[in-house]
Amino acid sequence: MTARQNQPESKAMRMTEVHLPDERDLAERLTDMQAWLDKHRYEPSTFTYFFLPPGMKVRVSFKIDGEAKAFAQRFGGSLLDMPRATAQLMTT
Repeated sequence: MTARQNQPESKAMRMTEVHLPDERDLAERLTDMQAWLDKHRYEPSTFTYFFLPPGMKVRVSFKIDGEAKAFAQRFGGSLLDMPRATAQLMTT
């Protein structure tokens, strides 16, 4: 059994967050994200978004750390600590 198999699934998850400040191109940016994920054959565990004044916050969770890092880098996002991100969702 490998070390990854011994860890709970939630420990292996990585969440990214991307802020999209310009409300005029939200649909285009979301389409770009989905096309990029498809091109790289990345399968996020979750893909959620929240409308904020102004713009939108997009959170995408991955089971593979390298995929989360690549997504965050490509779209100017950041990697989040999962327990803190989950707590923020409950209070938002």
